[in-house]
Formats: sequence, structure tokens, C-alpha cells
Amino acid sequence: MHALMVARNQRFPEIKTQGLWGLARSGIRPVVFTSAHAHYSIEKAAIAAGVGLENVVFVPTDDRGCMDAEALRTLVVREIESGGTPFFVNATAGTTVLSAFDPLDEISAVCQEFDIWLHVDGSWGGPLALFGDKSLFNYRIPAGKVNSLTVNPHKLLGIPMQCSFLLVRDGLGVMRDSLGLGATYLYHSAPPDAVDQDDEERHINSQYMQRLGGSWDLGDATMGCGRRPDAIKMWISWRYYGTQYFCDRVSRARQLAIDFAKLIVSRSTTKAGRWKLFTEPQSISVCFWFIPHSQAQRYENAADGEGESLRKEEYAEWWGDVTKALCDRINADGAALVDYATVERFRAASAGRPGEFVGHKVPYFFRIPFNNPNVTLGTQSAVLDAIEDASRAIYG
Repeated sequence: MHALMVARNQRFPEIKTQGLWGLARSGIRPVVFTSAHAHYSIEKAAIAAGVGLENVVFVPTDDRGCMDAEALRTLVVREIESGGTPFFVNATAGTTVLSAFDPLDEISAVCQEFDIWLHVDGSWGGPLALFGDKSLFNYRIPAGKVNSLTVNPHKLLGIPMQCSFLLVRDGLGVMRDSLGLGATYLYHSAPPDAVDQDDEERHINSQYMQRLGGSWDLGDATMGCGRRPDAIKMWISWRYYGTQYFCDRVSRARQLAIDFAKLIVSRSTTKAGRWKLFTEPQSISVCFWFIPHSQAQRYENAADGEGESLRKEEYAEWWGDVTKALCDRINADGAALVDYATVERFRAASAGRPGEFVGHKVPYFFRIPFNNPNVTLGTQSAVLDAIEDASRAIYG
């Protein structure tokens, strides 16, 4: 929310004093863009910032779940032509379901072309991009091309909740300019430089103070005044464990996802049914189906079109019902807890104006993200065994 509000006030500075009425009076309609697979927090931020859900444009993704940069550009042009003012693009480094990473170089090129603030939601996958072994996961956040980045160390890095960071390329001063009120009864400018500093030290400190907007105090630069020192959790953990621990932790999460996907593929077909990956895991989440033989035979014999779909190695709608039933059974037993999810897949509309896409929901699949470094191959095998056991109990 802070990133969107700062971007909004930087692009439309009159909002700080006139509110949205100032924009309406000028006929300005702010528009936000985000991946169709992005976290719902961007929609809540749009509500809080007064942008409104109707002015949030969802950009289609490719089959891996990554934002389509060409589609983004098409949609930006379409909004401009219809009277909108694009000001904020939310890209994702690690989507919630597929753990997909949007192509930041291509997206940043679009943002630079149209003078749009580029925010990267790295709440889930950011640490993998920052600390991960490049031989296992080669993804970078392009230097200087991202206006803001969020990272939640309480997720992939295992830091105690709550621990979230908003990093702004141009410094805290941008936030202070956008949101600050200069309440001098609470906030004061930084003290003069120490007398024992040499000229170089004074110059460096002066640059820091300029980027900070005159003070290290976050209160006047954010919507909240008092706050708990959540950053201390990250600092203590980093001091105690060291950088290599974080590198090893996120790299192990990536390796676990790779190993689990291979395990699913190696099982392929068993006596109970057939295993099928939805996609190869991009990072740390593995999404897949289990198709019981008895149900596959039932639907093929029903001659309702689903059997033909199955034989063509596509997915069938009833797979989602099976997934939910298996999850419910496993979770009720309590030996393991598993979850399911769905996403949309997109194709360009056969008719209509540029930027028109048709999305369809994929049948529910198992979604297992890897984070806990104590997971072993035995743990992974036990999860797959539990799914097969549940299938036999329900479908025979």
C-alpha cells in the first residue's frame, strides 16, 4: 500500500492537498496494472488509495504464470487511448500459487517508455532472487530499473513474524515528500555533523541525509507513527546465522522443489493412478494432479468428452473435484496437511480489439511450496504415499 500511495503522490502531487477531487476535476483517471496471478494485496491497496478496483488492470500471463510484457504494453496503450493515466505497475517475484517470476527487464522497458512506477512484490520469492544459488535459480532484479521492492523475510527466510521491508530506489526522502507532514512537535531534522568528521565524511553524510529527506525517522515518511522494531528480527538473524545461511536455506528450498517434481515424474503411473505435473516448478512451489485409475475409466466410459481430453494429455475438469476430495481426506486424517489451488490460463481473443484476452480456470491441483529446510526425500515420498492412500480409500 505504501508503494502505491507514494507512486500515486509522485505522479499526481495535487492529491496530497486536494485529494481525489483534484484529479476528478482535471479529468484524470489513475490506472494500476498487475499480473492476473498477483496477490490480492494490490487490489486492497488500490481500494485504500482511492484508485478503485475498476481501475486495476489485470495483465495476462504465459503458461508458466509470468506476466506477458507484450500484453502489458498493449493494455497500457489501450488505457491511455481511453483516457486513463497509467502510473503504477506491480510485478511479482514469486507468485503465491505457482511461485512464478515476472520478466522484470521487459516490464521495466515498458514502464520507462510510459513513465510508470515499477514496483516488485518480492514478498514470497524475493529472497530467492537475492540470496539463491545462481546455478539453481538464475533470476535477477535489474539494478536501477525498479522503483520499489517489498520483501517479507518472515516467509522464505524463516524470520519470526512480522518482518516486512519496503525498499525504495530513490530513498526515504521520496516517501517523506509524498506522505510526510513535517509535524515538528514530534519529528526533528538530523543534528549537525560531528565536529571531528573530515570533509569527505561530511559529504557522504550529506548525501545520505538528502536521500533520507533530512532524517532517519520513519514516522513522518509512512502512514503509521509508532511501530514495533520489526527490522531488528532480520538484523539479529543475519548477525547470528550469516549470509551463507540464508543462501543455503533458499537454495535448499529450490532444490527440494526440483527433487519433488522429479519424484512425481518418476512415479508416473502406479497401481492407484497417474501423476501429472501442472508445470515444471519455476522456483519453490510444485503443482500437480493425481488421477485415480477408477475415475479416469469412469469418465472415459461416460463418453462426455472428458476421456478424449485425458487421452490427449490435457487436463479434465473433474480432476479438480478429485483433488479437493483427496485434500479433505488427507487433512482429516491429520498425518499431513496439504492444500490445493487454481490459476487462470490465457489466450488472445479471436475477435475484439487488441488487448482482449480470454482466461479460463484450471482444475484445482495440489500446491506444495517448499520452505522448511528439514524436509527430506522421505518426507516428500510420505506425502505422495498419503495421496495414493487417500485415493484408494475414496475411489478403491
